[in-house]
Amino acid sequence: MTTMAHPVTLPAAADHYLAERVLNASPAELTAMLYDACVGAIKVAIRLQESGEHVAALPKLGKAQDILLELRSTLNHSAGQEAGELASNLDALYTFAWQQLVQSGLKKDTAAARAALDVVEPIQQAWRASCLTAAVA
Repeated sequence: MTTMAHPVTLPAAADHYLAERVLNASPAELTAMLYDACVGAIKVAIRLQESGEHVAALPKLGKAQDILLELRSTLNHSAGQEAGELASNLDALYTFAWQQLVQSGLKKDTAAARAALDVVEPIQQAWRASCLTAAVA
């Protein structure tokens, strides 16, 4: 009796690829992945809210909130004066964005989600421009 191997499905292959990327990523690349996922989740949530699918937007808003909490947990407030000040500023920005996402979900407020995106997306872009290009150089 011949058995056929199960073909690898696309979602399984994508999950494996992502797992490999995470395992082999530098700390700067992991942070970039978090920013990318956060921005992506917020953008999807906004599109869903704009099309009236507020309940469907909630998991995306929750994902972005979780990522912001993870980013906050990585901040080192005691790394010296300049680094500590940067950490405090980022903490305030992450907290504001998180609060806006909570507001967006509770009140079906797309403007609040956009306010969060307006905070997170420039940080994402700055991170990619400075940290990832510096790693290549």
